[in-house]
Amino acid sequence: MVIIHLVIRKYYTEESILVIRSLGIQTSTSSPTYFCSDSTRFIPTTQIQDIIIHEAFKGFEVRFYLALIVEGESEVVVVFPNLLPHRPILEQVWRGARKCLYDLKS
Repeated sequence: MVIIHLVIRKYYTEESILVIRSLGIQTSTSSPTYFCSDSTRFIPTTQIQDIIIHEAFKGFEVRFYLALIVEGESEVVVVFPNLLPHRPILEQVWRGARKCLYDLKS
């Protein structure tokens, strides 16, 4: 049983964001096992209302997360939902995503 567990488990989860200038954002999350499928979603620029860094409580600590506000959806789309990187990393991703997505000059 332990051998089967060792064979099917990857021991890591990959999460990524791909921003395509003036087209949209693709988010991807890989499964921690080889038998579950990965999750990929593309959101066109026309449906993205904003990209935000928000905060939430996880236990007794405050965690920051990057989220997309998507038109017509009642909940935000959380980028990196499993990793929850620290705020300085999220700020770099946020700036880069906004600059690329909206073609901001700076």
